[in-house]
Amino acid sequence: MESFNTSDWELYNDVSGIMEIRDWGYKEGFLCFHGILKVPSAEAFRLIFSRAKLYGLLPYLASDREDVILKLTPERIKKRKDNILLHTALFLITVATTLVAWAWVDEYTLKEMISSPGVLLKGIPFTVSLLMILGLHELSHYAVSLRYGIKVSLPYFIPFPNILGTMGAVIVGRSPFPNRKSLFDVGIAGPLASFILSLIVLIIGLQGSKIVPPVITSRTFFVGSSLLYDFICRLKFSHIPYGYTYSITPMMFAGWVGFFVTALNLLPIGQLDGGHISYAIFGRYHKLITRVVIGLLVVFGLLYFSPVWIIIGVLVMVMGTTHAPPLDDITPLKPCRIWMALFALVILIICFIPVPIQMI
Repeated sequence: MESFNTSDWELYNDVSGIMEIRDWGYKEGFLCFHGILKVPSAEAFRLIFSRAKLYGLLPYLASDREDVILKLTPERIKKRKDNILLHTALFLITVATTLVAWAWVDEYTLKEMISSPGVLLKGIPFTVSLLMILGLHELSHYAVSLRYGIKVSLPYFIPFPNILGTMGAVIVGRSPFPNRKSLFDVGIAGPLASFILSLIVLIIGLQGSKIVPPVITSRTFFVGSSLLYDFICRLKFSHIPYGYTYSITPMMFAGWVGFFVTALNLLPIGQLDGGHISYAIFGRYHKLITRVVIGLLVVFGLLYFSPVWIIIGVLVMVMGTTHAPPLDDITPLKPCRIWMALFALVILIICFIPVPIQMI
């Protein structure tokens, strides 16, 4: 027979007020209760969460095929302070790498950048627009997280020596999601914000674009189009003479990158924003959905000779296909959020770029 202390029995009494307990005891370090809830799951979680906090515990509310399962475990929240110097340094380095990236796109060599650093100033519209898009994306996650009491870091910008000059930006979660509602809202906030700003940036940048004859050099690259990007450009240039194309301005390229990043984050895989949305809706089926989508990305990459999607699929597999559950894992989303998820799916479809970039 298991030995229970006074606080265990006090918790038993608290839990018995919201659950018809069939079985309870310690399992794998958790104090577990199995039974049937007497009140709606959202109310049950709210009541037990406030009581568990008094004991320094976190409640996890889940279910199996028969019972509701309540697990209680000591609260372990990472209490870290943001290193402002690190955040600032990464941001400034990203500013530099994105300026260099646009100069490279604009056909300047490294030797020319060093001898005439003024050419880097031409990339200011690209850098400012892109970092605003990435920054707004992460700050939207940050603001919604704070609204739900979720502890997160400030955004980390990631400089990288590629054609974009960056690998994006991230925030790091330091406490669990309370429920599926918070998981969904945090996940969808970033893509919605970056999508709207990318659309605005593209439209503004398109005003400076002109019809020009194509110039092919050893560094010319092909920029693929999404359905939305192509549609907006066709509104501006309804007729392009044979053998001509339109120039890509710095802000146009930033808008293009914004669409690409938005679509990438909305993929329903792993810990991406789309993965948060997927788990919030489908729960334990999230892992299966992740594997299916990764398989589709690899097949897609092979069919279209687009290694970008293969690399992304492999990276997600390395990082892990699982998703940590929220504390309340059984209260379903309301229909309004299902409609929002369908809207996010539409954004993914119209922003998805089959072949993002290829060198000619």
